[in-house]
Amino acid sequence: MPLGALVPCLGLLVTVTAVAAATDVKSPAPPPFERNYGPLRARPAHRPAFPADVDAQVLANLFAIETRSDFDVALTATTVGCDPRICRVSLNVKLPETTAPAHLSFAVAGPKGELSDVVHADCLTSLCTVELLLKRGTNVIAVGAADALTRGSGFATTQLLVDPPKTRKAEWF
Repeated sequence: MPLGALVPCLGLLVTVTAVAAATDVKSPAPPPFERNYGPLRARPAHRPAFPADVDAQVLANLFAIETRSDFDVALTATTVGCDPRICRVSLNVKLPETTAPAHLSFAVAGPKGELSDVVHADCLTSLCTVELLLKRGTNVIAVGAADALTRGSGFATTQLLVDPPKTRKAEWF
């Protein structure tokens, strides 16, 4: 590096340092200010509305093509008993054994498209049986399971044709 280029740089550096040292005037420190804090109060931790989120997803799954979930939920209908307009359907909900206990949410879209309210049940084991009242015809059932420990959720949707088994009249020949 040529010496001619280094000299102006050093001159600039010395000038800046001298100006900074000359203008360094120390101002008096402000007097200390003490704050009066109120007593500490313990507040419960704000927990987001996790079950409400699961309920909203259960309703959305009634119309979704595909459900997204953190773990698998399996649904099977076992028995159907019907009155003239309403049928009682027993529904088995199977969860992975690692997620029990769980909070279950159910919603149903009836044969004419009417939506039910979201109903809840607690499932303490990995296999739970619930009984739903459904109208005759094709019903879409959506189930959501919320695992409070891992804050995970699983969803399943099934379509069920609710019609009582036909009983034949005894025929005498």
